[in-house]
Amino acid sequence: MSEEKQKKPFYKRWWFFVIIGVVVIGMVGQTDDYVADDEDEDNGNGEEVAEADADATEEEDIDEEADVEATEEEEPEVHDIDFDPTIDIGEEEVVIEGETNFDDGTNLDYQIVNNDDIDEMLDGDLEVEDGTFSENINIEDLSVGEIEVVFGYYPFNQSEEITETYGEEGQFIENDDIDEYGEIRVVETAVNATPIELNGSGDVATETFDLQPGFAVIDANHQGEANFIVELKDESGDQELLVNEIGNYDGETFALIPGEGEYHFDIDADGAWEAEVTQTMPGDDDIESEDEQIEGSGDSVIFVDMESGNKRFEFTHDGEANFIVLLNGMDLLVNDIGSYEGSQSQNLADDDVYVFEIQADGSWTIEIE
Repeated sequence: MSEEKQKKPFYKRWWFFVIIGVVVIGMVGQTDDYVADDEDEDNGNGEEVAEADADATEEEDIDEEADVEATEEEEPEVHDIDFDPTIDIGEEEVVIEGETNFDDGTNLDYQIVNNDDIDEMLDGDLEVEDGTFSENINIEDLSVGEIEVVFGYYPFNQSEEITETYGEEGQFIENDDIDEYGEIRVVETAVNATPIELNGSGDVATETFDLQPGFAVIDANHQGEANFIVELKDESGDQELLVNEIGNYDGETFALIPGEGEYHFDIDADGAWEAEVTQTMPGDDDIESEDEQIEGSGDSVIFVDMESGNKRFEFTHDGEANFIVLLNGMDLLVNDIGSYEGSQSQNLADDDVYVFEIQADGSWTIEIE
């Protein structure tokens, strides 16, 4: 028998190795393609990130420049405003005037109200011109009562130009009296009362007349030889002695009026007499300055414009009878008889007009330091 030829396993045959080699070469080539693709993708993403970073940096620079410009635009000038108007309430008119550093064209408003009759009201406005403002308002049609004047700066009633300068809420204004709404207001009150004129002869209880709370100045005269006594009485019978002299008399006295009501005079006289009652502040021309010596004679009522602080008052009198000086009808400064030369001190809480009530039979002087 011939020997049977033994077959080799397939993994030892030559074609097996050829197939394996082809497969390996194919796998290596595919791997290289994957690596190349990954590198391309990484390079593309890097360029995009770099471009995005550059754009973001540029935008940040632009935003910073815009913030700087906005900050510069958002810091307008703050104005230190001087505003101290004078308001004079007279019997026939209210006078408002003053100086200010508000820009020309700034609108200032006023409102005048009779607090005893709220239906009576006047309002209006005026403009700053050359750093000043002034207005005379007729109040003859207002009834007797307490007149209140409110005057000031209101941001809502300004032109566009003024609003841009001082702010819609006055936020660009610096002033001690400005409120949370950006308003600067000054309020003054005074009694508007027509003078009451009375006259007669001998002893008389006069007809009643109405007085408002506050004060009253009584200007009286008498032509006679005996006592001349004037007492002011209210509805309850409470009385205040105003004059107690002998013979002829011509002088002024002062009374505090605690409340609205009907009053009358009880007068003792042996001759003809006259009395006039006023409750209004005098005009500026009749208000004395504290910087000048004040002089007069007899019973007098003197209004003096004084600043707050400690004051030293020097008085002289060359008469023979009582010399009495009261401040605002309450504070007794002098109570002497005959000739007098002396001084007293007083602390004044506010800048205001103060009243000296003087009882004298001779000439007198006042100096204020």
